[in-house]
Amino acid sequence: PEDQSLEGGQEVVPSGQQGADSRQNLRSKFQGAFKKGIGNPMDLLETTIYESNVVPGPKKAPMDSLFDYGTYRNTSNQKKRRKKLPRGADPPKVVKIFNRTLLFECVSRGDPLSLEGLLEFLQTYEKRLTDEEFREPSTGKTCLPKALLNLYSGQNETIPLLVDIAEKTGNLREFINTPFRDVYYRGQTALHIAIERRCKPYVELLVEQGADVHAQARGRFFQPRDEGGYFYFGELPLSLAACTNQPDIVHYLTENPHKKADLRRQDSRGNTVLHALVHIADNTKDNTRFLTKMYDLLLIKSAKLYPECSLETVLNSDGMSPLMMAAKLGKIGVFQHIIRREIKDEEVRHLSRKFKDWAYGPVYSSLYDLSSLDTCGEEPSVLEILVYNSRNENRHEMLAVEPINELLRAKWQKFGAVTFYISVVSYLTTMIIFTLVAYYHPTQDTPPYPYKTSSDYLRMAGEIVTLASGIFFFLTNIKDLFLKKCPGVKSLFIDGSFQLLYFIYSVLIVVSAALYLSGIKAYISVMVFALVLGWMNTLYFTRGLKLTGTYSIMIQKILFKDLFRFLLVYVLFMIGYASALVSLLTVCPPAGSNCEDEGCPTYPKCRDQDTFSVFLLDLFKLTIGMGELDMIHSAQYPAVFLILLVTYIILTFVLLLNMLIALMGETVEQVSKESKKIWKLQWATTILDIERSFPVCLRKSFRVGEMVTVGKNWDDTPDRRWCFRVDEVNWTHWNQNLAIINEDPGKNETHQVDGLHLSMRGLRRDRWSTVVPRVVELNRGPRSRDLVVEMEPLTPRH
Repeated sequence: PEDQSLEGGQEVVPSGQQGADSRQNLRSKFQGAFKKGIGNPMDLLETTIYESNVVPGPKKAPMDSLFDYGTYRNTSNQKKRRKKLPRGADPPKVVKIFNRTLLFECVSRGDPLSLEGLLEFLQTYEKRLTDEEFREPSTGKTCLPKALLNLYSGQNETIPLLVDIAEKTGNLREFINTPFRDVYYRGQTALHIAIERRCKPYVELLVEQGADVHAQARGRFFQPRDEGGYFYFGELPLSLAACTNQPDIVHYLTENPHKKADLRRQDSRGNTVLHALVHIADNTKDNTRFLTKMYDLLLIKSAKLYPECSLETVLNSDGMSPLMMAAKLGKIGVFQHIIRREIKDEEVRHLSRKFKDWAYGPVYSSLYDLSSLDTCGEEPSVLEILVYNSRNENRHEMLAVEPINELLRAKWQKFGAVTFYISVVSYLTTMIIFTLVAYYHPTQDTPPYPYKTSSDYLRMAGEIVTLASGIFFFLTNIKDLFLKKCPGVKSLFIDGSFQLLYFIYSVLIVVSAALYLSGIKAYISVMVFALVLGWMNTLYFTRGLKLTGTYSIMIQKILFKDLFRFLLVYVLFMIGYASALVSLLTVCPPAGSNCEDEGCPTYPKCRDQDTFSVFLLDLFKLTIGMGELDMIHSAQYPAVFLILLVTYIILTFVLLLNMLIALMGETVEQVSKESKKIWKLQWATTILDIERSFPVCLRKSFRVGEMVTVGKNWDDTPDRRWCFRVDEVNWTHWNQNLAIINEDPGKNETHQVDGLHLSMRGLRRDRWSTVVPRVVELNRGPRSRDLVVEMEPLTPRH
C-alpha cells in the first residue's frame, strides 16, 4: 500500500512492517509510559511520536524491560497505517554462562566447539580459568589437567584452545603450572600428566608456554610402595620421563631452547634421576634392559652438559649414591651393569668402571674401578652395604658378581686368612684361661679373695685376661649394635648374628667382675653363664672353612628359627596343663599342723606353694619319656587327671616334638641347597669384620689393588684410579672392536721410548700399567650390541 500523509508532514508506515528496533527506540523514548497504571499511554504516544526524531536507546539485556508491548492504533477514521521507523542498533549479543561442571564436561569430551563463548564470558565478568570456582574443590585440579586426562587417540583439541584463552586472559604461566593440592597428588602439574600420557606434542606445547620443568609431585600417591604410595619416580618431570622409558621426551626436556631441565636437580629425598631409575628396578629382564639404557643415556648426557659434575657420585639425603642404593635395595641387574659399565666413546670414556687391559682370543684381563666398592673405612662402601644389610634378599647373588667375588678372595689371601687363624688361637686361649679361672675359684670366705701364693697370682692374671676380653668385646660390638645399626630380630633369624651373643657375653663378664669386687658371692652364677655362652660363641670361627661353616649355619637357623617357634608353643601348653593338673591335687596341711602317724603329706601327695614349679619340671620329664605318674593317686578326680595327662603327652610328645623334627629336617634341606651361597655371605662377613677391626692406616696398607692410569679425564688430565684386576674368559663373544689399554698381552719390562714412559706388565700378577693408555681399536667396523654374559675368572674360586 502507498504511504499517506499525516499531520506534521510525517509518513505512516503500513501496518505489519514496524520492526523490533522501532519498539526498542520507543521504549527508550518514553521511559515509564507503558507501565501498568498509566491511564492512556497512547495519547502520549500520538502527541509525541511525530514531533520528535527517534534516536537509538541504550542496549539492555533481553527480558529485562518493564514495558508492556502493544500495537499503536490510529484513532482517526483513516485507514490504519503503521509508521515505518528507522532501524536502530543490533540487540545485545547473548553471553554463554560457564561454570566448573560445564567446563569440565566440555574438555572431557574434547569438543572445542562447546567452548565457544568461553573467552567472552571470562572477559565480560573479568574471570580467569585458575579462579577457585573453576577448580575441583578436593584436588585443586583445573580444566587443563582434566583435558590431559581425557585424550582420544592421544589428542584433545580443547587443550590448545584452553592455552590460547589463558594467554588472552593474562594468566598463562599460572594456568599451566597450577599444581594439585590434595594429599594424594600434591605438586602434580599438567606437565607431569602430559609426560605420563606419553604425549610429546603437548609436552612441547606446555614447555614452550612456560611450564615449570622442575615442578615436584610430592603427594602420597607418588611415594614408594613400602611407605603407602604407588609409584615413586623422583618427583621431577625429567625423572618421570626417564622412569617411563621415554628417551625422546628426555632429550627434549634437556635440550629445548625454552627452559632446559637440570639433570643435577634433586627431589625432596635428595634423589637424582639416576636414583629414581635404580629405585624402580625390579630385576626382570625387560625392566633391566630399558633401565640400563636410560641410565647410560642420562649419565653420558650429564657428562657432556656438565663435565665438571659427576652425576653418579651425587649422594641423596641418606648419603647414598645410585650404586649404593642398588646394593642396599638388591637391584642386582642395575648393580651389575654399573660396576661393569664399559664405554668406548672417547669423549666420555672416563665414565667407564671397567677397562680391558689386554685381550687374546677368548681370554682378556679387565681392570675394575674400586671407587665406592671398597673404600677401606674412609666412607661407606658398597661391600659393607652388601654384607651387613640383612633386608637385601639378593645379596648372596650380588656377592658372586665380578669383581666382588675375586675382591673378597684377594682380601682373604692377603690378610684375612692369617688374621682369622690368629683370632681363633687367641680366642681359644682366652676361653681356656677363663675356664681354669672358673674351675679353680676359691669357695671359702667372701670375694675379693686375697692373692698370696703363686697360684693366686696366676688366677689373678687369668681374671685380668678374662676381664680384658670382656671389655674388648663390649667396646667392639656396642659400636655396631647401637651406634651404627642394630641387627634386629629378623637379622637374628636369617643370619644368626653373633654380634648380639658376643655383646651379651661381654656384659656378663663385666657384671661378674663388678659383683666379685663388691664382695657378692653370687658372681659365680653370672660367671658360669658367661662361660657357657663364651664356648658357644666359638661357632663363629667355623666360618673359616666351608664344611664347618655350613654346619654352623644349620645350627644357627634351627636354634633361632625352628627351636624358638617350638618352645613358644610348648611353654604355653606346659603352663596351661600344669595349672589345670595342679588344681586337681589336694592342698597340703598348713605348716605347724599336727599330723597323725606318718606325718604331714607333701608333694606328690598334695600341693603347696612350690608345687607348680616342681610340677612343670615333671611335665617336661614326661615329654621326653622320663617322668613318673605318682601324683595321680593324690588327685581329687583321678579320671579327669589321667585324661588331661594323656592329652598333654599326645600334644607335646607325639605332635610338637615330631613337628620340630620335621621343621629341622626342612631347614637342613634348605640350607644344603644354598649352603655355598650362605657360607659365602658368612665368609664375606668374617673378612669385613677382620678389616674393620684394623685402624685406618692398616686398612690402607692392606688394601687390595693398585693405582692405575686408565685414560684421561674430561679436562685431559690423567685419569688415575684404584683398580682391581680380574682375568676372565668368554667363549661366547670374542675380542672385536675392544677398547683396551695395551695391545700386546705379554709380560715385558718397563722401558723408555721417544720420551714416553710405557709401563708394561711385570712378572707378578698384580703389577699393572700406570701410564696414560692408548685406545686400540682392533676392528673399526660396525658390530651388533654387546651381549651381557657371565664371566668366568681364570683362577679357581675359593
